[in-house]
Amino acid sequence: MLASASVFFLSISPVAADPLSQPTAAQIVVKIDKTRYNPGDIMVISGQVQSVVSDMQLTIQILDPNNNLVHIEQIPVTSDGRFSIPVKIYGPLWSMPGKYSLIVQYGFKHISAILNFQFEQADVPIQNTFNVKDLSSGQSFDLNYTITGGQVENVVLDKQNIALEIQINSTDSGMLHLQIPRLLLDSKKPSNADESFLVFINDDEITSFQQTSSDYNYRVLDIPFVTGDSKIEIIGTTVIPEFENISSLILVIAVGLVTMFSVLFQTRMSPKLLNL
Repeated sequence: MLASASVFFLSISPVAADPLSQPTAAQIVVKIDKTRYNPGDIMVISGQVQSVVSDMQLTIQILDPNNNLVHIEQIPVTSDGRFSIPVKIYGPLWSMPGKYSLIVQYGFKHISAILNFQFEQADVPIQNTFNVKDLSSGQSFDLNYTITGGQVENVVLDKQNIALEIQINSTDSGMLHLQIPRLLLDSKKPSNADESFLVFINDDEITSFQQTSSDYNYRVLDIPFVTGDSKIEIIGTTVIPEFENISSLILVIAVGLVTMFSVLFQTRMSPKLLNL
């Protein structure tokens, strides 16, 4: 007897795919007023919790770059879940500059939010004096300055362009306060009245600098800069006079004095000669 084989085909009806579910809203939203803070600043923390639980407190923690706790407190939320609190940044725990973490938690670990911000030590102004020397004449002048946000690396006198070139290492936005001797560099109108200097940072002219004061001997400039700036150029109209010119002037004065004394001597001696 021959066995008969039957073939059956299984028919599977397609199943409609479930529609993609909409992303759920965050259970807690938090924000801060800035991304960079210095000691003494006030950080304003605010946000909203989606689902309010009666009598449940909101926990705020701030961690330094090594995950050490520098601030913690608990605050209530309003009936609609809103919260806001100012936090003053001060104290011995705030000792390490860098990236800090703000962690806000509402009851359960999964109901939390994290923000990062930058904490920096306040810039301490650096006061110093740079001796600027003119190699062609041998003359030198002390350039007094104060700088925040960086360091002065070098100062060069460019007599050809009637300019001072100042090399800086800027680690942050800051200010360079310069006391420029007029004999070193000055800027004058044809009438001999003071003219504004031209100031360039990284070869781009700026107008945001200010001349804060001036007197017979000095002109004082405040020049702002930002992180990454490396060259400040100050251009005037007159630069340190050549040593040879000063020597010539001294020689002329000396010859004039000798001549004057000779004339006076001869004048005083003439009556005596006549009486002989």
